[in-house]
Amino acid sequence: MNNTPQLLPMVWANTNLDTIVGTFEQDGIVVLKDMLFGDQVTAADRVANRLLTQLDERPWAAGEEYCQRFDIWTKIFGNLESDPDILVLFENEVMQTVTDKLSGVGSAIGSIGSWVTSRGCGQAWHQDSWSSDPNLFILNRIVFTRNYTPEHGQLLFVPGSHRYGDLPTGDPYEPLPNQVAFTPSANAAVFLHTRTYHCVTKNATDEPRIQFNRRVVPNGVPGNLTSRARFRNGTWDFSTQSTW
Repeated sequence: MNNTPQLLPMVWANTNLDTIVGTFEQDGIVVLKDMLFGDQVTAADRVANRLLTQLDERPWAAGEEYCQRFDIWTKIFGNLESDPDILVLFENEVMQTVTDKLSGVGSAIGSIGSWVTSRGCGQAWHQDSWSSDPNLFILNRIVFTRNYTPEHGQLLFVPGSHRYGDLPTGDPYEPLPNQVAFTPSANAAVFLHTRTYHCVTKNATDEPRIQFNRRVVPNGVPGNLTSRARFRNGTWDFSTQSTW
């Protein structure tokens, strides 16, 4: 992974919307820096600290069969939109402007969740959605409130893979050709096409890696599109908790 190219985020103040849209259409991902005010990030990070005090009590997301099959070990805190310090991460003018450009005005907005990976845990290569129509996608928006090192878990992705079709088979964390890495940092937002190949490398530290997610469903796209996901070593239907 040392030879993997590193992504430098675009800075919101220095980037126009046409560039953001063009990058997303080409790469299936955009990473923007400094979209929020510093005090907003600080307030949201205090919520992150509070959530992490409850981490040991949380079950593994999607059940142990899923975790063991795909070597994806995460814990999730859901329905966080009732907390104003978290809500502002996704309901602000800049986030809404970018979202409308990438997914269309009037898209349906999902709930807010927080995904956590602890030492030894990661998210193996996967596509968040699959359908017979390759043009259908859901927009995943991920916001980070603290700085991390590569050892905490990098976001790996293959630019343009949302147009390639199915994720190639292989070992769950086996490197893919043309992969690029992003090390999460405070006040960075990721806009991810659900068909883009991506992975979170395993956390090698004692500090949990936490992020906040909120998906957006464009008009005409089924809300359950992400029920079916594809991994390098199989498929999974979250609605039935089984392969498909």
